[in-house]
Amino acid sequence: MNINYDIIRKLIGLQGIEVIYFEVNNGIFEVFATSAFDYAVCPRCGNVTYTVHDKRYQSYKHLPIWGMDTVIVLEKKRYLCDCDPKHPFDEYFSFIRRYQHYTIPYEQYIFTLAHRNTIKNVSDITGASEDTCQRIYNHYAKEHLNACNPEPLRLLGIDDIANRKGHNYDTIIYNQETGKVVAILSGRKKEDVVSYLKSLPDSVREGIEAVSMDMSKSYCYSVLECLPNAKPVIDRFHISQHLHNCVDDARKHIQNHIRKYDKKDEVFNIRWTILKNVEDLNYEEYQNLLTVFAKYEKLEQLHYLKEEFRVFFEVKTKEDAAAFLDYYRELVAEYDIPELKKFTKTLDNWATYILNYYDYPISNGLTEGNNHKVKNIKRRAYGYRNRDNWEIRVKYEFECA
Repeated sequence: MNINYDIIRKLIGLQGIEVIYFEVNNGIFEVFATSAFDYAVCPRCGNVTYTVHDKRYQSYKHLPIWGMDTVIVLEKKRYLCDCDPKHPFDEYFSFIRRYQHYTIPYEQYIFTLAHRNTIKNVSDITGASEDTCQRIYNHYAKEHLNACNPEPLRLLGIDDIANRKGHNYDTIIYNQETGKVVAILSGRKKEDVVSYLKSLPDSVREGIEAVSMDMSKSYCYSVLECLPNAKPVIDRFHISQHLHNCVDDARKHIQNHIRKYDKKDEVFNIRWTILKNVEDLNYEEYQNLLTVFAKYEKLEQLHYLKEEFRVFFEVKTKEDAAAFLDYYRELVAEYDIPELKKFTKTLDNWATYILNYYDYPISNGLTEGNNHKVKNIKRRAYGYRNRDNWEIRVKYEFECA
């Protein structure tokens, strides 16, 4: 029976081979093939040679055909060249990477699965070992990253993220204009950041105009030391977060005093109510606050100062913002709440960099969004032997690029 092997070759989709035979063996579609050429180009001298030294058969896993696992059993020749007759060389196939037992299309299939999946799941789906899936993912992710043209850097965002909650922090640097990851650094100390920033070309460092960050001294000093034209910009979310932490500390201090000398039920469960924006309160919460404030003036003053600072985020000019900070400092001093005095002292220490927002209105919103993406990647990181190593950082960089 005449069989048209050209159909099988087209189904396989690999160039430079001829199919000589195929069979189904225990549910596996096996295709026996050889090179379509009877010569090879010497990798040493570049000359064409027809002298075959020996042959062998090598199996390569390929993409499924008709729902069956597919294996290409390839006849591989070794050739001799006159330039070095003692050292034969393998003929070249464009669809195989050296020392691999999978075709490149199959490796790219594994890479695609690993892009939005766990290494363990990819291993279960494909039957390849977790180490093999990890190695293939790393190769193609690095290849994609290296092929990307460097982005011009003007506005950056910098933040930390914990590999494990509470410790083992990494530093992530983003391009504020594109939202893409620029770098992921091990650690969050000043020397970690300085080492990276100093590795950038002078032209890149001089072109960076602003960097958004939280109130981290290590990040701020690193930027001031390494980026001559960059202004640190304190993220507004972190200002609000710091205020809420100080308000909560003051609330606890006041409530502890009330519970010691009065009825604790009167001020029980008002934590979230006092931290909420007043317009977001429902009727019951609002009435509860009014009842507590009528009896405990300090809690009313605390709530008033918290709400009053929200005006700062509506100020449009740098001059008005500076004037508001002076006004708020005096207001807090008048009411004499220690925790809010601590907050205004922090504002004074960081005032220059807080006001830089009006020159460069950037925040860590993009950074926090990408940090959420990184946390999702970590949740899918089953199969990584060590989440602190470069493999997981490749995954961060590639999926956030």
